[in-house]
Amino acid sequence: MNSSQLFDDLAHPRPHTSPAPDRSGSPLRDYVLHGLPTALGEISAGSLTYRQLADSQEQLLRDVAAQRLAADDERTARLLQLDLLFLLSGYAPAGPQAAPRALTELISDRCGRFPALDPHLSYELLIDVNCEEYLRSGDVRVFSAGRDAALERDFYLGHHLSEPWAKSAAYGLRSLVLPEAATRSAATRPAAVLDDVAECLAEFTRYMARYRRLSQQAFHRFRPYHMGHPGGPRGASGAFMPSVQLLELALLPPSEGYGIFLDQSMSYFPAWSRPVIARWRGDSVRGANVFQRLRDGRLVLDGAGRDRLVRVIDRFVDFRMTHLGVTRHALPEAFRERTGLTRRDIRAQDGERDILDGRDPGTSGFSVRHVLTNAVYRLLALRADLVHPGSAPANS
Repeated sequence: MNSSQLFDDLAHPRPHTSPAPDRSGSPLRDYVLHGLPTALGEISAGSLTYRQLADSQEQLLRDVAAQRLAADDERTARLLQLDLLFLLSGYAPAGPQAAPRALTELISDRCGRFPALDPHLSYELLIDVNCEEYLRSGDVRVFSAGRDAALERDFYLGHHLSEPWAKSAAYGLRSLVLPEAATRSAATRPAAVLDDVAECLAEFTRYMARYRRLSQQAFHRFRPYHMGHPGGPRGASGAFMPSVQLLELALLPPSEGYGIFLDQSMSYFPAWSRPVIARWRGDSVRGANVFQRLRDGRLVLDGAGRDRLVRVIDRFVDFRMTHLGVTRHALPEAFRERTGLTRRDIRAQDGERDILDGRDPGTSGFSVRHVLTNAVYRLLALRADLVHPGSAPANS
């Protein structure tokens, strides 16, 4: 494997390589692709200041402000917003006050003209819009320069390419609990559905495991640009990958702690997913989840079927524990207390922890440790209840 890649060719499809790539019409494209990473590298090296960076961007921003791009050009609008927010995020280590006023005014103007655009560097823009453009044209926005640029690209691309596996698993589980006629066939063949879900989760976990190859040094070069600032919006975080939320909601009812996470995260999920998550959450609260359908007898599994469901939960736990391990490797400072992180330890804890604990907030603004261990705890409590009914509440 090339040391500058996280993913091999089987998991890393080539971008569009036609003689005339369908490139973005964003007027900031060339600068964000090439000039910005170089400038941020110079700031890190001490050969450029943020004041000098702001001064150098002034004319470029005035030129963009003078243009009136077509209001119906959704792709260009989204990519220009991505470029503007990449510029703004470049100032994150210095604080929002370091950004040139012309930049913040332009972002505000664009949001006024295109209300659907996120006003902050969101998961949807950083991962989905960015990677869709890469697969279309070969252009990807990164903060890193040199060899680290490919590692950062693969970090984004891995999230984008892995999510369909989680989404397929979520819709598979949901097909077991919905009453609509279109899904009745799934309810008559739950074993096959559960086998498919387990395979999807295994593939999803394989993507996550590849991030162990990402060094702390490379990760910490671009992570500061994903961070929010006190009093500002939450940063672009993998915590806002939507299909993982759908998967959990299809499996078990939301706990009180998970409900807090969903309440405070809703505006940070990709736009397409917000109404879906809200609908699935309401359905799950009302009993449309695998756990409660089993309890009320509306989903019937024989012994082999229950074994398959336990296997699904184990695969989901595998993903959560892999994610926990990768995060511990990348952010050891968020896990100063090294004990209490095994499956046995997490299962034995007395309920979920406070995700709003102000210590060691992640890019999402929530407690890194508690968000990750709570997710494992909920699944292990569910597993225990399935294997030994009545042993623990599934939504502790």
